[in-house]
Amino acid sequence: MRAGPSFPRRSLVLAPVLAPVLAPLTLAACGPTAPAADDPDPLAQALAGRRRALLDGDLDAAVADLAAPDRAAQRRRDATALAAGLDDWAVGGVPAAAGEAGGLLRVRVAGEGRAVASGVRVRWDGALHLAADDPQPWDLDAPVTAQRVGGGVVLHVGGPSAVGREVAAGLADATARVDGAWGTDWPRGTAVVVVPRAVDVARLAGTGTDLDAVAVGLDADLPDGRPAGVRVVLSGERFAALSPVGRAVVLTHELVHVATRATPRPDGADVPRWLTEGYADHVARRGRDVPAGALAAALLAAPGEPQVPADADFTAPDAGRVQVAYAAAWTLVTSAARVAGTPAVTALVRDVWTGTPPEAACAARLGRPLADVVATWRRDVASDLVGWVP
Repeated sequence: MRAGPSFPRRSLVLAPVLAPVLAPLTLAACGPTAPAADDPDPLAQALAGRRRALLDGDLDAAVADLAAPDRAAQRRRDATALAAGLDDWAVGGVPAAAGEAGGLLRVRVAGEGRAVASGVRVRWDGALHLAADDPQPWDLDAPVTAQRVGGGVVLHVGGPSAVGREVAAGLADATARVDGAWGTDWPRGTAVVVVPRAVDVARLAGTGTDLDAVAVGLDADLPDGRPAGVRVVLSGERFAALSPVGRAVVLTHELVHVATRATPRPDGADVPRWLTEGYADHVARRGRDVPAGALAAALLAAPGEPQVPADADFTAPDAGRVQVAYAAAWTLVTSAARVAGTPAVTALVRDVWTGTPPEAACAARLGRPLADVVATWRRDVASDLVGWVP
């Protein structure tokens, strides 16, 4: 029931070079929205013009300045985005009067609590060139149907499916489960993108690895100073292969990441992946009628004393190593919760996310050092998790 690596973390770099990237977009400096030659910042004027056209729903104006060969394809993508409920599109973080620079693309669809950010490269040379680091759902060249439900919106790429309808039916319950552990101080309006194949998940996540599900979005602040939103993408083919409980766990797991990442995090805060992934699985799995030994089978079968997984273990090329890492993270966090309770572990996660070192957070929230928490966990694993109820 493991969902795969759950959130790629990328920092925004203001890049002076326009590298080849996905879904390039080129606007020529002619037509009604092109900036005048004497504008103090023609790049900003061009970006603002495209934003106005999109938010007005004016497809012709949105593509009027594109180079002729690009207009038809971009118009189709824009039409798909608007049909899916595109509610905001903006590029920020570009230096004034920059000839070439990196910026921050902010996109929101109706039903999302926060705009989702990604990197974008821009260049002005008498024409405007835009190229997003990662594609949007409408860049997959398939129809996108929006279904707004309690908890957010489901974007069905390629049309509604049985999996997509199940996700829509379960989104409110998954949101309530996260509320019950984390609280309600998160956007609580999540876009879940259901794509047909795992390779489509990888494309939207900007990774080279096929994934079951992933929470995507750049770690960046929006203009109001709060973190950008997070969007969940899941594979219909992989999701359909899971049990009903497994599907509910995967969806809830990803929503936990949406909630935790809505917490402002100071620069330099070290949040280990064993804590974020273990907590997400703990919230998603607790109270489910699934044997703990089955959930942690990879860890129980691994030789030697269990080790606290390193961040690199969650993205290792060896699938067995990844399975052990997720099982170790879940059992470590759940072992701590069995002693101190889920509210204490939630407080620990909040502390670490906002800059408290894990060792200090353990002492403050669990009443004992991290080394003792790890020692208890190892005894639990040695006993094959006998008596555990997730």
